[in-house]
Amino acid sequence: NNLSSTMRVSISERVSMCEPNTPEPSSFQKLCTFVLINLSLFVSYALYTLPGAFLPIYNMDRGIGAASTGIILACVPLCYIIVCPIAGKLLDKYSAKTMLLISTGMLAVVTFLSAALGHVTSNTWFICLIVLLRLIQGANGGVIDVIAFAITAKIYPNNIALTTSIIETSLNLAVAFSPFLGGVFYEAGGFYLSFVVTACAVTVVLIGTFFGVTNVDTTKDEDGGNLFSVLKEVTVWFPAWHSAACMILFNFYIPILSPYVQETFNAGPTFAGFALLINTAGICITAPVLGHLMDKLNPYVFMAASAFLLPVSYWFLGPAPFMAGVLTASKTQLLVALGVIGVLVPLGCYPGLLIMFDIYTVKFGKMPQAVKNYITSIYCASFPLGGCIGSAMSGVIAERLSFGLSTTYISFAFLVQTVLVIWWCIVVWRVKREAKRAKLSFSESNPLIDNGEVRNYGN
Repeated sequence: NNLSSTMRVSISERVSMCEPNTPEPSSFQKLCTFVLINLSLFVSYALYTLPGAFLPIYNMDRGIGAASTGIILACVPLCYIIVCPIAGKLLDKYSAKTMLLISTGMLAVVTFLSAALGHVTSNTWFICLIVLLRLIQGANGGVIDVIAFAITAKIYPNNIALTTSIIETSLNLAVAFSPFLGGVFYEAGGFYLSFVVTACAVTVVLIGTFFGVTNVDTTKDEDGGNLFSVLKEVTVWFPAWHSAACMILFNFYIPILSPYVQETFNAGPTFAGFALLINTAGICITAPVLGHLMDKLNPYVFMAASAFLLPVSYWFLGPAPFMAGVLTASKTQLLVALGVIGVLVPLGCYPGLLIMFDIYTVKFGKMPQAVKNYITSIYCASFPLGGCIGSAMSGVIAERLSFGLSTTYISFAFLVQTVLVIWWCIVVWRVKREAKRAKLSFSESNPLIDNGEVRNYGN
């Protein structure tokens, strides 16, 4: 069962062998590029969540209903889902740095224009214009998302899971703190100041991107590849769906948490916000460590573990009715459960890109740059897809059920995903076994069981 050294080719080595022969950036150039990419993503997601704290209040003062506010806020994630695959196609033809500059510049322009909307007196025109600007913002944010992961996978092929976790940490920091900052700016200077300050920050990032991001070649190479070649392989894109499923659980309780804590603990929005901050902190603190371990150990094990542990953690969130004799609802119980969920979500999400690269290369022996772009775009689209589904489902279910029953039922629904993960693991094991028999190069992260023993080729 031991493999020869020539057969034991790592994921990163197989990926890098498929890259075009472009000049290798220096370590400093790579670091500057990675830092600036994270800043671009941070401001992009900050703009996404910034109005969440003050826009409902501002709209209420203008006489705009909650339904219209919901539409305004939902524009961005919907655009992310649509634009991400398109961005993968554009990377085949155009320079990644050029696309990044255009998208970041468009974000700056849109944000400055958003600040001027406070002077629009007609509510109808205000709603139409802000929806249009949010759609443009979402489209450019989706492009930045795909470019960030594509460039990072190119310059750090040996540390895909680690860099993915750092990027996601940046995003979650933006999601966690931008509503708070938006509220501070709104109280200090109203609608106008909230967007002007943010637009200035985007402009600074744009200037840094122009001078500091190295031009990485992500255009289509001679090996070809297309989106259909990825979509028809269920085993390849399934990890992206699992990321979406994890994000469904992560976003499910967000819309219903504030009413729950008010009714159960007589606590206001401040405690609900603190609880969500604890939830996000669980991701931000543990994600880089988990990403490093996923690169060094077995990424498949982390993904499989999330399929079992996430639904169980939800039983402690409500808590579930069948745990009434063991656990009672309290503020401490809620904070601990949310913190644990924040740790478990990265287990399912962050190894996805690394695993998708691995499986495609195992099945086809090589991965053209075009395919890498498409895989990256599918992976990026999985996060807003899960967010939209989770938030929509929570609103529908919570109208009929209590918080405890809602979280319990959604955890049982997730058990279907657990079964699918088991099926997928068996299929992947068979694929890798056939690859071994055919003497194809295959991953050091062979995930499952071979002759009764867990195989780990990481070291």
